[in-house]
Amino acid sequence: MNADVSRRVFVGSVAAGLPLVAGAFQGTRASSVANQVHAHTAANNVDPVFDHLISEMALIHTRMQSRGPRGEDARAMAAQLRTAVVRGAQIGLDAPTKKGLGDLIRSRGRDAVLNIELDRARVKARLKQYGVAIDESMFVNADYNTRVWALDDLTNTGVSGVLARTTRTFDEIGQVLDQTSGRVARVRRVQTDRDWYIGFCAQLQTEMARLGAEAAFVCGMSYFAQPLEIVCAMLEMACAAQAAVYFATCV
Repeated sequence: MNADVSRRVFVGSVAAGLPLVAGAFQGTRASSVANQVHAHTAANNVDPVFDHLISEMALIHTRMQSRGPRGEDARAMAAQLRTAVVRGAQIGLDAPTKKGLGDLIRSRGRDAVLNIELDRARVKARLKQYGVAIDESMFVNADYNTRVWALDDLTNTGVSGVLARTTRTFDEIGQVLDQTSGRVARVRRVQTDRDWYIGFCAQLQTEMARLGAEAAFVCGMSYFAQPLEIVCAMLEMACAAQAAVYFATCV
């Protein structure tokens, strides 16, 4: 499959509401990060499987930042999210999702919920617990239509649907990065490939905005449904990973 076809696949995937996340690294570094967040896990009584998956995602994010994102990184992110979907079904996460979303909307009203944004200070503090440092560039404001789209998607599919879509998006990103290996640096340097920007970068930015909105909703819901707090952290980590790809290949 050539690069043009890969870009079309990615665009079609995002348009269809597909997702973006995966990764699994092991060894001494993984053990180190796991040790760093052990106290955090125990203190907050979070699900240990989700906590481990986020630690793995943190390692992938660090690797992408250190030497640039590759297809293998996107697929690794997708792998973590895919496991999260299975774990979420195992522990029944969609039930507290439905309740938490209902409680959030009843307490604040749908219009106010649509305007919820990620608490940037909290996001930075939460991801720092996993060894990930982010800056303001990670946050992409979603327009009204994107927020409605994201809230409706969360209402209809639950957290499992959001995680599954994000997984598929990362798989598609992996395909594009595989096909454009060695070409991304040229595109970034000369900034002349409009097809690349329209076909990949603009669509990725749209996905970043949508995922950020969904993460904000889930984080808001976690006030009413504590099990969703760890999902909030996972979606924030996925947002950081998408931003790492975007700013390495599109800016």
